[in-house]
Amino acid sequence: MTGSNFSVARLEPELKQLYFIWRDAALGAALPRFTNIGLPCPQTQPGILSIYEVLRSRTGEPIDFKGLYVRSKIKKTLSKVFTGTKLSTHPGKGPGSKMWGAFVQAATHPLPLHIALPYTGPLTSFRSTSELYLPVAGDRDTIEYVLVGVTLKPSDYGQVIDFPSPAQIATSR
Repeated sequence: MTGSNFSVARLEPELKQLYFIWRDAALGAALPRFTNIGLPCPQTQPGILSIYEVLRSRTGEPIDFKGLYVRSKIKKTLSKVFTGTKLSTHPGKGPGSKMWGAFVQAATHPLPLHIALPYTGPLTSFRSTSELYLPVAGDRDTIEYVLVGVTLKPSDYGQVIDFPSPAQIATSR
């Protein structure tokens, strides 16, 4: 149930709702545009909902991810402020981390990505996360944003997956 080959039926209700908002916003295109996505109301959103801008090199490779909007329904879930900052500036979230790998995967493939990661925030009652990464187009037909929904789990959830390196991704194209 991890990666881009997952069953929508098995998603948590909040992530399922986010997936259908993303899919419906595509209006028949491969990717929805940022301007077509209407975010769910706060009561039905996942525990954490965020939107990141994909920062790219001159050659088009993703080099960082800037938090444009990050909201948590559970107080003190996040130990750091992510809005307005680059993911690489947060210890344990930059290149080489599993979270970074998920962002790179979402920024380079036009498919939704469902993964489980260990929860590393300040709340001791949670052990893992179920996360849905959704690529979003901007003004061009390329992935310019990543919409992320996260639900927190009190126990280990599924398998944590490893992502291919940028070199492996380049050779698989």
